[in-house]
Amino acid sequence: MTDQKPFNLNGIIERDAERKRTRKSAEKVLTFRDYLNLLKEDPRIAQNSPGRLLEIILSYGTTEVPEKERWSIDDGEPVSVRYGLFTKKLFGVDKPIFQVVKYFKAGANRLSTGKQILLLVGPTASGKSTFVNILKRALENYEARQVFAIDGCPMLEEPLHLLPRHLRAEFEKELGIRIEGDLCPVCRYKLKEEFTESDGVVKWFDVPVKTFRFSIQGTRGIGSFEPSDEKSQDITELVGRENIAIASTKGPDHPLAYSLTGELEKANRGICEGRELIKADEKLLWVFISVAEEKELKVQGSSFPHLYVDTVVVGHTNLTEYKKFSTKQENEALHDRMFVVQFPYPLEIKEEIGIYKKLIEEESDLNRISEYHIAPGSFEMAALFAVLSRLSPSQMGIDVLTKAKIYNGDRALTEIRDKDKKPVDTRELREEGQSSDDIMKREGMFGLSSRDILSAINTALVKQNNGCLTPLTVIRALRDLFEHRMGYSPEEVKRFKELLSAGEGGSVITEFREFVIRSVSKAYLKAYQDLARELFKRYVNEVKFYREQKRKHVRGHFDVAREDITGRPKEPEIKFMRSIEEHIPIAESEADVFRGEVLEFVASNPGFSFETYTPLARAVEEKLLADSRATLTLVLASDKPKDSEAKKRADDLFSELTQKDGLGFCPICAKEIVGKAAEFLSE
Repeated sequence: MTDQKPFNLNGIIERDAERKRTRKSAEKVLTFRDYLNLLKEDPRIAQNSPGRLLEIILSYGTTEVPEKERWSIDDGEPVSVRYGLFTKKLFGVDKPIFQVVKYFKAGANRLSTGKQILLLVGPTASGKSTFVNILKRALENYEARQVFAIDGCPMLEEPLHLLPRHLRAEFEKELGIRIEGDLCPVCRYKLKEEFTESDGVVKWFDVPVKTFRFSIQGTRGIGSFEPSDEKSQDITELVGRENIAIASTKGPDHPLAYSLTGELEKANRGICEGRELIKADEKLLWVFISVAEEKELKVQGSSFPHLYVDTVVVGHTNLTEYKKFSTKQENEALHDRMFVVQFPYPLEIKEEIGIYKKLIEEESDLNRISEYHIAPGSFEMAALFAVLSRLSPSQMGIDVLTKAKIYNGDRALTEIRDKDKKPVDTRELREEGQSSDDIMKREGMFGLSSRDILSAINTALVKQNNGCLTPLTVIRALRDLFEHRMGYSPEEVKRFKELLSAGEGGSVITEFREFVIRSVSKAYLKAYQDLARELFKRYVNEVKFYREQKRKHVRGHFDVAREDITGRPKEPEIKFMRSIEEHIPIAESEADVFRGEVLEFVASNPGFSFETYTPLARAVEEKLLADSRATLTLVLASDKPKDSEAKKRADDLFSELTQKDGLGFCPICAKEIVGKAAEFLSE
């Protein structure tokens, strides 16, 4: 039996028909006079294109970024919010999105920043095109308020252009809006021919205006441009072309002699995407610049005046083209007219995993993929490899594996210290990674793309015949990735493979070993959780007792702990505290300082507990594991006879790994991880 509802084709057809009827009924045709009355009630109906895009982004909601996850953008402002429109599609790019929203805010308020071309720069497959596509789709679905255009205008222009210039100041004051732009030649011709009385009175107030919806396929308010060969590319793609039928019969000066069907005219009131924009010929780039800066467009070859175009120009390009363009002296004037936003690869493991899940869900045959079990750690190892390939060595005495963990939020001041034994400042570490003058050497701007990694994962899935994708299978597939991938130098391939090796320093194998032992230990120690919590609590109490005994200047009255038998004052259990501290690890010479810091941390964090303070909890678990390692090794060993107790422990271990609410392993990957744990523990 299944709970799936039967396929109802007639119901789907009727819902679609009802949707279209609802949309049709919402369409309006008004006179310009009525439109002005609407603006009196809601001036934002006539907002400019950056304002509309900003409204769309904000309409999907925002979430506050936790204080510890914030980092500053170039002008020092912290990235404080995430925007709901992008959170399910883009990962690890909160900073560039935050910067783009600031750009839209500037454009909505007609500030100078908003009068530049928005240029997204980043490595291949970093999310630039996806970002623009999300904006375009959201614009298609815009329903916050109706958008009106002059009926019959090929550019869907703002009806306020109908207002005579001598009346605009009065209407701006009355409506509380700013009126920019003039009628296109087509609408000016229509106004003269159809709405001008014999006595010369122009009835602009009677011109019909109508609602419209943005459409990618219908090229309403959304345009796109992609450079091609310089010799064959024609500027008419942007600005429109001559209408031979009209020009040959009525002359080239006729208002209808040129069709206003260029991509920039199609994009009026919305957005124009420029794919690999800076590869375009310079004369084409200046057309975009004029539209962004002056909101003006010249139809080449025509006698038309400059057309008013209100669109957001969003270009994107890869790093190689950007570096060429940015270093050419002759492009200096163009450089000043572009607002560059870097779109890097994610530098957080959790964000990288989000990309894999999204791509698999969107681009794979989910029915077939769902037949496979994705073992815990599989995506994590792949994501770690991707992030490691995007990081540069630090001068703060921290290896790249540790840096990847810090970026991912796996950080404690007691664990992570720089070469001067000072706690590492995450913001300083990030700034160091972005400090290179060469944009291509900044962290996140080099390394492996998420699509490269997903290609290896897909290959591993196809090769599997046991129904389970394990971390070890993924690592093997990552090793083979470079046999099928071009574009990387031998030096880069060598570095990538070293990140997968078991040599010295941080690597994926290093983390895999830790993951294996940690997972098996966690399952094995499940029965000891109450003991672990008790040891955690006992350690904190011992530290308090120890510090009370060590005080010299600030001593209060407190009950003296005494031996049960002799009645003598008890001594702090130094050996017990050290048995836990050495698993953090804390050197004996630093133990006093560490214990003081623990008490300070306890005092300033009311929620301090075994569940919330991972470094100490992990040290307690490692002590328990060390104390029972001989038993665990026996439990895992396949070549040694087991007594009934050892057999029971082995069964309990597998049960904890594979049970539904356990660690998420299936029998296949549980067997593999237990085997690797036995191998690692016996070394």
